[in-house]
Amino acid sequence: MVDTLAQQKISQALATLGPDELWLFLTQEGSDPNVGLVFGTALSGRAALMLHPQRGALGLCANYDRGHLEHQGQFAELRDYTTSFADAFCTWLSELAPQTIWLNFSEHDALADGLSYGQYLSTERLIRQTLPGTQIRSSQDLLRTVRGVKTPEELRRLQRAIDLTGDLYDRLLPTLEVGQTERQIQARMNVLAAELGAAPYLGGHGGPLVCINRVGLAHRAPTDEALRPGDLLILDTGLAVEGYYSDIARTLYVRQPGEHEAPAEIQAVFQAIYAAIDAAFAVLKPGVRGVDVDAAARSALRGAGQPELSHATGHQTGQRVHDGGTLLGPDWERYNAASRGVVQEGEVYTLEPTVVQSPLPSMIVEENVVVTHSGARYLSRRQEHLWLI
Repeated sequence: MVDTLAQQKISQALATLGPDELWLFLTQEGSDPNVGLVFGTALSGRAALMLHPQRGALGLCANYDRGHLEHQGQFAELRDYTTSFADAFCTWLSELAPQTIWLNFSEHDALADGLSYGQYLSTERLIRQTLPGTQIRSSQDLLRTVRGVKTPEELRRLQRAIDLTGDLYDRLLPTLEVGQTERQIQARMNVLAAELGAAPYLGGHGGPLVCINRVGLAHRAPTDEALRPGDLLILDTGLAVEGYYSDIARTLYVRQPGEHEAPAEIQAVFQAIYAAIDAAFAVLKPGVRGVDVDAAARSALRGAGQPELSHATGHQTGQRVHDGGTLLGPDWERYNAASRGVVQEGEVYTLEPTVVQSPLPSMIVEENVVVTHSGARYLSRRQEHLWLI
C-alpha cells in the first residue's frame, strides 16, 4: 500500500530537479535520516535510492530488502543485488548518465549531512570511475525546500501535535501549586502527554523543560527544587503526533499572599516578549530572509528595555523539534548560513524571542506559525497574558 505522505514528499523532491540531474540517497542501517524524510522508510542493507526527473523514484537495495520496498509501492523501478552493490550501482548509473548528481552532504546544515565521510569517499570513487565528467554537488538547498515546505499531510500532523500541546497546558495549569518540584511537574507533563496519545520530546532531559527562574533558565534536567510564592516557572515542551513535533513554551508566575497579579516589572517583561512576537510575525512572509525576521524581534525587545536576545528568534519544526533549513536568527558564525536563508510558503516556525537574565526575570513565550502566501498564520493558541499559579 502506497504511503500518502511519502508520495507527497517524493513528488515534492522530484520537482526540485532539473533535466540531466540525479538526486542520490545512500544509506546503510538507516544511516541517512533524509531517507525517512523523503521516502518514508529505512533499510538494513546498503542501498541507493534515487530521484530522476523523467523516471521518478528508483531503488537499488540488498536482495533481502526488496520485498519491503515492493510492499511500500513508492518506487517506479526496483533492482536488487546479492554479491556486489558496487557492480549493480555502477551499471545503473551508467544507464542514467546524469550530468549532475546531488548528494546529501553539507558543511552548513547538520540535517542535510547524511553521508558519513567514508560513505562519501566510496560513493565519489564509484561515480568518478563510472561517469568521470559528472558534477557532484551538495543537496543542502534541495533538502531545505523538501524538509521545510510542508505538504498537506505534514500540516495535518503538525496541527494535531500543536492542538494537543495546548490541551496539555490546559490540563496542567489547574494542577500546579506551591511545593511541587520541577521534577514532579515534568513527570506530570509526561503523564498528560501519554493520556493525550502523544509522545513528549525528551531532549536529553527526560521530558519537557521545567525551569524555576531562580534556579536558572537553560536546557537542563529538572531538579528537586520546589515552587515558592514569587517564582516564575518556565515550561517548554514538544509533542509528537505521527512523527511530527510541536514546540510551545509558556511562562507562569506564582502569586504571593495577597497578590491578584504579577508585579508590574514582571508583567513588563511578558509584554515586551509579546510585542517582539508581534514584530516578528508581521515581517514573516515568503521571500524575506531569516535574519530580517530576527532583527524585527530583536529591535522590539531592545526598544522595550530588555536585554539583547542571546539566540535565534525562531526555528523550523517538523520531523524534529529543531528541523534545520532557514533559521529566524542573527547572522552569527554559530548559525553558519542558516539565518541568510529565504523563508518559503509552507514552512512552519517557532517564534520565541526569549528574555534570559539573572537574577532578574527570565521568560520564554513560544508560538508555532505557518507561512502562507501572504504572511504568517498562528497554529498555536497564543499566550495572551502571564499565567498565574
